[in-house]
Amino acid sequence: MSMPARSTATTLTGWGMVLSGAGAVAASVWGVSPYPPLVPELILAGLAVVCAAGWVTASYRAAARARDPLSKPYRESREPNPVLPYLISFGVPVATFAAILTAFTVSSSYGRETERLEAVGYDEYEVTVVRLAGKPEFHAGDQDRDPYYLTDLSLRIPYESGPREVTVPGVYTRHKPPAPGTEVDIYYAPRDTGTPVTDNGKRSSSVRFFLVAFLGLWIWPLILVTGFGLKSYAGAENLHRLRRFRPFVHLPAFGILLTGVVMLLPTALELEVGGYARPLALLSCVTPALATVWMVKTAP
Repeated sequence: MSMPARSTATTLTGWGMVLSGAGAVAASVWGVSPYPPLVPELILAGLAVVCAAGWVTASYRAAARARDPLSKPYRESREPNPVLPYLISFGVPVATFAAILTAFTVSSSYGRETERLEAVGYDEYEVTVVRLAGKPEFHAGDQDRDPYYLTDLSLRIPYESGPREVTVPGVYTRHKPPAPGTEVDIYYAPRDTGTPVTDNGKRSSSVRFFLVAFLGLWIWPLILVTGFGLKSYAGAENLHRLRRFRPFVHLPAFGILLTGVVMLLPTALELEVGGYARPLALLSCVTPALATVWMVKTAP
């Protein structure tokens, strides 16, 4: 059953679907929500689903009106829209990347603690050794590690509320033990005396940061190559025809995309699903490509 019908409602809901979906993808890649719940991304994704349902409904109404001999026909655009092919071709690989990033979103507890530590200035600083609080323990080096010492130290911590003396166990130094008056690198929060002082308090970088910063050197060129490849393979005329609703083409594609969104929900909302939240989120990354392949292959 073919329904190449158009109306003002199909135009508005269609672009609403595309733009809100693109907004959800952009918010995910940009990291608008650093930890669950991913509220802006979910709102935009939900809006895209609502607009998609509206587009389907408006398309059925437009088709019914087009069959009415007394109705005034809606003027069809003659030329393919120059923007839509780029949105679809590049949106697919970017949406795939966004799903991968969502799969590696940090937990809400880790995210809130990171925000709290950033607010109180938690970082690595050089502080002065007041005295040794224990005998240095020597550890011989090997081909992968230099010799080092672990020493309990009393340190002067310059908090913003005033300096305090804090004993830190097992402070790491290379080659020789520390001496009073020397400086060592220590993690502490200048604006919070309750945050533990430690010499090994580096917060592990999230996988999201690693993917964006390091793998981005390879992913973004791959996205460009994939985008141009999809655009040349599908063709502007074929993508233009996808703007008109055809049940056999679009309904399965929407079902695939909606399945991908549902698979991301446990991670986006931090729901317990028996340890399968991240695998489901990773599996969802194939749904944009599957939906696009289905539409291109089944479009008349």
